[in-house]
Amino acid sequence: MAIVPVPRRGWPGRGRGGRVGARAVRLALLLVASVVLGARPSSAQLRYEEPEWYLRVERGCRLFVQEYGRGRDTLVVLHGGWGAEHSYLLGAFEGLEDRFHLVFYDQRGSLRSPCPDSLISVDAHVADLERLRAELGLERVTLVGHSMGTRLAMMYLAAYPERVGGLVLLAPASLAPRPPERVDSALAARLGRDLQAFMSRPAVEAELRRAGLGPDSSRWSDEQRTVAWRIRFAGVNLYHVERWRMLEGGQVYYSRAAGEAAARSAPRDYDYTPALAAHRCPVWILQGDHDYGTLAVELQRRWVREVPNVRHVV
Repeated sequence: MAIVPVPRRGWPGRGRGGRVGARAVRLALLLVASVVLGARPSSAQLRYEEPEWYLRVERGCRLFVQEYGRGRDTLVVLHGGWGAEHSYLLGAFEGLEDRFHLVFYDQRGSLRSPCPDSLISVDAHVADLERLRAELGLERVTLVGHSMGTRLAMMYLAAYPERVGGLVLLAPASLAPRPPERVDSALAARLGRDLQAFMSRPAVEAELRRAGLGPDSSRWSDEQRTVAWRIRFAGVNLYHVERWRMLEGGQVYYSRAAGEAAARSAPRDYDYTPALAAHRCPVWILQGDHDYGTLAVELQRRWVREVPNVRHVV
């Protein structure tokens, strides 16, 4: 696949940017390996750290931006949420600084990006991403989105198709709603039950017992309450809940107000499969076999059948 040169804002010692083709594939496979082999805690430090900076977007709202790496190709990373922040993703990208210029940012209203709730919406998130692309001097941007960050990536693609060079979607949110003509009602009903069963699986309670947390929570200390919260948080986000000590984030790292403001503004009737199918850019979907339960993979496969240019890796 040809690499189309794309200029980007230069830092001292950096080369020119490029559209990611095969490199995006290698990144995708490296990220898959990090999930399968077990990623290190997100406190791991990326090398070639540039000073963080703030992007002014609207009436006092500022986006915290952090850049790493000196590679010729730029990847803009979109964290999950809505209302979460970027630092939990850092460990998955450690070691890629020589190949890529990595750009992380907190979406408006998230931890390091102050903004009134009244100015938070999904349309504002899309506009912010376009403003960031322009500030970085990128003709086209390759986006790596995680969880709800994949929804932002797809919304940006629908709004600015000419500005997208590639997409890597990790543990993606749905490409479209679940109407009967797309997914049979029986599978849709099972999906909710399957997700609930995953979050309340016996391994979570077993880990609580292993931590010495008995059924009477009124006797727990504040430290024990925090441990219990972290184990249950891991039960939602990790298949191997016994690795809960490695999982960072949550609590003060998550802004419920920012998340709810974005969720209220999100369209209920959407379908991003036409935008994905119409675009020439490479699109990779990376999905764990237990992301959002065990049936979400089957649901994703049914959507992907309509988008022949999407590579779906489980």
